[in-house]
Amino acid sequence: MTDKRAVKKAVRARMAATGKPYSVARRSAGHDVMTDQPYFVALISGGLGTAGHGASIRDARTGAVTDMVKAPPDAVHFTAVTSAGGGLFFLTGQGIFQSAGPGPARVYRLQVDDTGRAAELTPLPEGLLPPGCRHVIACPGGSVLAYITTDFRAPARPRTVEAGLVDLASGKRRPARLPAGGLSELSWAADRRTAAFVWQPESDEQPAMYVTDTSAADNWVGAGQPAEATRGLPDQLIEPVISADGGEIYGTVAQPDPRGGPHWNRMLAIPVRGGQPRVLFQLRYRTDSHNLHYMWTTACRNATGRYLLAFATGYIYRIEIPTAAFTQLPFPEGRPHAAAW
Repeated sequence: MTDKRAVKKAVRARMAATGKPYSVARRSAGHDVMTDQPYFVALISGGLGTAGHGASIRDARTGAVTDMVKAPPDAVHFTAVTSAGGGLFFLTGQGIFQSAGPGPARVYRLQVDDTGRAAELTPLPEGLLPPGCRHVIACPGGSVLAYITTDFRAPARPRTVEAGLVDLASGKRRPARLPAGGLSELSWAADRRTAAFVWQPESDEQPAMYVTDTSAADNWVGAGQPAEATRGLPDQLIEPVISADGGEIYGTVAQPDPRGGPHWNRMLAIPVRGGQPRVLFQLRYRTDSHNLHYMWTTACRNATGRYLLAFATGYIYRIEIPTAAFTQLPFPEGRPHAAAW
């Protein structure tokens, strides 16, 4: 069968399976076979079926669950997940809250094999993270973890108590110098140095997106440079993720329709060094009891930087970044509170 005939056959099969018109089916055909590591990990609030009691490993080509990983007894439940690429993930587990304060934070290394099964779940040494830490972000390759510990009891807005880097070979924790405020949405480019993050000052200033070099001693937060191209958008940028090459930031905005009617949720690719953003993906907002403003509030990209996943209620949208082609996949549990690919 020639390539042209194969594409036509794929288009017809997609039309029959999804009911999509020819133009949409043609856009998506040919982008389902991924040479990259195809499995991602999602965390769902407890009680929502089998997948609500641990970490679910899923196939980004079909959305199907390929394996489940239960939280160990000392973790109670998983609170965050991050990917280092190549099927390597790190899960954060939160210990039981004690009278003296939050319980110890635990980190587990999860290796997923090429069939989508959990090959191993290994606890890392205790004491890597400060007590109460829930959020870790792995650099590509997994040699270093960044961590963020947040006090959600702050009177005005969540405040970062401690953030820093942990070298997994030595176990050395290197806290960063922090001004008063909140650090969030940290993501690493493929060079293992360039990172993007959101900083929310304690003042009434709006949160801003920064790009930094994490090798800048202990001051990589303070040394961050504002990503000016992310300013001036009509609404707050949520779920920003830096591209693999460090040249763009992918983020979601809610934008009105100038002709009236429901607003749009748009995934934008925003050049870090200036220029016009381009739309990677968009949906008209539909009534959603989970969120009154956004259709999706969780997004992640794969290690090579070719694909993004956006998690709407009941569905996942897999977006091919170079072409903006997308595929809708099922997520019957609703939507995850964390995911990594």
